[in-house]
Amino acid sequence: MIRHKHDNNFNFSKTIFMEKFMLIFHGGSSTSLGQSAEVIQAHMGKWMAWIDKLAKKEQYVSGEPLLPGGKLVAGTNGKTVTDGPYTEGKEIVGGFFIINAKDIAEAVAISKECPDFDLGTTVQVRQVMKMDM
Repeated sequence: MIRHKHDNNFNFSKTIFMEKFMLIFHGGSSTSLGQSAEVIQAHMGKWMAWIDKLAKKEQYVSGEPLLPGGKLVAGTNGKTVTDGPYTEGKEIVGGFFIINAKDIAEAVAISKECPDFDLGTTVQVRQVMKMDM
């Protein structure tokens, strides 16, 4: 929920109920492979500008890029551990954002601003389930 306070000779609050969504960034090319520092910095600037734009609208909650590799834990009681992930480049998860949006349509619209589409990235949009604990 986001509350906005307006002051036009009246004091009132407008409450907008927002849902949380996860944007999961799949695939794309690593911008660091064979690129100059200037090209990498310019590309990261696009990401930072997008994050700043979302933050100013109170839509950005958090996000992180993920390093390649990791471990895959599977089997009964998690007894099998292998190096991974061993998936094709288009399936590798490169990072994620948690955002606020009023609905799935708005979350999809936000995802369309991802700076990596020209690198082959796809964005999975998933609503975060509310849990009472």
